[in-house]
Amino acid sequence: MIRPPLVGAAIWNTVMKRANDRCECQGACGKKHDPERKRVQGRCDMTNGKRTTKRGVISLIATPRDPINEGDFHVSASLPPSRLIAFCPDCYDGVLRIIKRATKQLEPQADGLFDAEEFRVDPASRKQADVGAA
Repeated sequence: MIRPPLVGAAIWNTVMKRANDRCECQGACGKKHDPERKRVQGRCDMTNGKRTTKRGVISLIATPRDPINEGDFHVSASLPPSRLIAFCPDCYDGVLRIIKRATKQLEPQADGLFDAEEFRVDPASRKQADVGAA
């Protein structure tokens, strides 16, 4: 029996009951999840309490279905169970890697606070301009 987390236990239990204590990943982590290797997209076979050599006893994670639009990927106690999904730690890590990789490929945004032309002030003297350039 896997114990629920201390915070949000009722929500976690609802998500796990809906998922039948099985990871709901269907490839969002980058894996095919096909035990027969027929190149068909399947559902991850990790369940709560399953023992693996890599991680030990698996405890599923209730995380937002849409981590980009839900805000912080790590905060799920404030969301209703209908907007959460059950992931095993491997699938959760895979989704985090994909999000991090996609975020790194975005162009950096300009600093809006200091880019505004309306706040630009001309120096009062040549000496003040030289000091500001340093």
